[in-house]
Amino acid sequence: MNKIVYLNSHLEKFRKEPEIKIKLEDLESLSRYPNLLERDKKTTKIFVKCFKNKETYNEFLKKIPDNVDRLGRFYLITVYWIAYTNYYHSDKFDEEMGICLESIDQNIILLDSPHFCKKVYHYLVKPELLDTLWVKIIIKLINLLKKFLT
Repeated sequence: MNKIVYLNSHLEKFRKEPEIKIKLEDLESLSRYPNLLERDKKTTKIFVKCFKNKETYNEFLKKIPDNVDRLGRFYLITVYWIAYTNYYHSDKFDEEMGICLESIDQNIILLDSPHFCKKVYHYLVKPELLDTLWVKIIIKLINLLKKFLT
């Protein structure tokens, strides 16, 4: 019996789980970006609401209030994307983060670094990722035009 328990505890060390694990209780603290001394309740509320409604980072970006500065936007989008991917797509988290980190020439996640957040932000909104969105919008517009003309 002792050997079985020992073997099981030894195997748990090698199980593949994401190093970062996001919980719903952590969302409010994640939404507080370092540039503000006090928490912006409106931004926090939008962050949590979008997250719970499973909205993408693009949809969240459109809802960020105008009073949030550029560095704040970079931070919020980076944290939102990392938390969203970790929470809702935990099986793909390591792969997605690996691709992102490789694309921006980084080795580790540095949420306290404005430079890191800016790189991730620009990685996420680069034209290749938005092409599919634009194609969908154009197809919808063409379909609307067809309906209107017929």
